[in-house]
Amino acid sequence: MLVAVAFLAVAGCSLIGPLAAPSEPFGDFSLGEFGGIDGRQNILYVMADGVALLVSPMPAAGRLSDQDLSRLKTLLTSRQFRHEVKREAERKAKSPAPVCADQITTEVTMGRLWMSRTAPCGTKAAPTPAFDEIVSILSPAMQGNFDGPVDTTEPRLRPIRLERLQLQDQPAYTITIDAAGRAMITITGRTSEFHDLSIQQRDTVRLLLARLIETPVVPCTSTAHYQVHIDTGPNKSEPNNSGGPDCGFPQRQPEFRALTMLLENAFGV
Repeated sequence: MLVAVAFLAVAGCSLIGPLAAPSEPFGDFSLGEFGGIDGRQNILYVMADGVALLVSPMPAAGRLSDQDLSRLKTLLTSRQFRHEVKREAERKAKSPAPVCADQITTEVTMGRLWMSRTAPCGTKAAPTPAFDEIVSILSPAMQGNFDGPVDTTEPRLRPIRLERLQLQDQPAYTITIDAAGRAMITITGRTSEFHDLSIQQRDTVRLLLARLIETPVVPCTSTAHYQVHIDTGPNKSEPNNSGGPDCGFPQRQPEFRALTMLLENAFGV
């Protein structure tokens, strides 16, 4: 998409001399979009090897091209990006961005480096060429368009059972998925249906599940609408049937919602 170069140069000026922020080695990073009139909460998680997971109402998984990943590595570890991170933090400390209608906040995070920009409102800010290029390169992936499939076997697909509890006029259902990606739904008033998940659906489910089980389930203090049971296998460090209600994953609500929406869309419920 873009040709990799050794350093990022800003037209009309030289790169900043001293380091503007602590140097951070290249590693897993993320791009998030939050707010707007639709209340979006879309997050793209990118691993250092280029595997990416989009957590959104239309979740997807895939791989970035080697060219894009190389350019992103150059940008994220550049002196220019560290300068932009520090400058934005200083600017916001002096003049916090005002809240306005339909504003969208875009965030880039890698390790200790974090930076956000808010549009369309906010005080006039200095150009951020490194930040803008990072967002531009990742724009297709934020729409679920990747350069290729995940193309790895890890993390493995764990058998799961997703249950939706009775919700007013919405009937309860149970969706099960086995380790081969065969899914079945049992729903009140309908004959059980079978569905073979596509390669991308399987990849997306297994990456979502891996993030869900990273954090322990906590006791619920609110009404649960969904329940998930994840078979984590014979590993003694993990319970054999890990899972819990949707309200039991406070740090993974976007992932839980993405999982339920993916499976409900697959079965048309």
